[in-house]
Amino acid sequence: MHVTATWMIALAVAGGSALALPAGAPLLLAALLAGAAGVVGLRLFDRSRAAAPVGAHAKTPLPRKGIWLFGFVILAAFTLDSGVSTWSTVYLHDDLLAAAAIAPLGYAAYQGAVLVTRLVTDRATRRWGRLRVVVVATTVSILGCLVVALLPFIGAAIAGFALAGVAVGALVPLAFTSAGALVPARGDEVIARVNLFNYAGAVLGAVLIGLLADAPGLGLAFLLPAAALVGVLFVARRFRAPVPVADAEVEAASPR
Repeated sequence: MHVTATWMIALAVAGGSALALPAGAPLLLAALLAGAAGVVGLRLFDRSRAAAPVGAHAKTPLPRKGIWLFGFVILAAFTLDSGVSTWSTVYLHDDLLAAAAIAPLGYAAYQGAVLVTRLVTDRATRRWGRLRVVVVATTVSILGCLVVALLPFIGAAIAGFALAGVAVGALVPLAFTSAGALVPARGDEVIARVNLFNYAGAVLGAVLIGLLADAPGLGLAFLLPAAALVGVLFVARRFRAPVPVADAEVEAASPR
């Protein structure tokens, strides 16, 4: 829902600028979408999937290494997400001199790619496996960041931002799914800890890219999230279907 809303808001900002509508129109759209989601959720959200009480399985140790590795993936994804969210429109408008109605389209293209990728990730994972999906999605997004950084043209930048969204659409759900599967009995706690890394990524993407805006420039600053995504390729093997801790302990205790 969040991805759909932000994608529609980005398009609304572009359309509002072209039609000279009030600046509050996109905010009104966001409020209507949030209200509609709440009303629909009262009937359709699955209440049986509520989190288990914290401490119910406290005797099972948490997989600290797995938390840090999948946390790094979340950090890299949100570094990119925050960077594009904060600076894509500024880059198109201020650096590439795109019209006010065109500048938000970079973010709209990015969110559209995130939405489409999330819709197809489950099917792609069932067909090719988590590892291949992660590697392909990450590589595509690295290419997108390189396009933004090295081709200072409006069309290229919009296309680059769209490609950049592919990794975020795939990595975020797959990282949480893989992390939660490490210790199913404490999956909610594992996911909560992994989720903490998104705050660090949000700060890195928004702040560090901004600090690089003057020198070497906003375009080249998008090499920062590209470098973080390169790191994801080095831990991608962790996305192979993990052996839960409980199962590993049983296997280790069983006679050969």
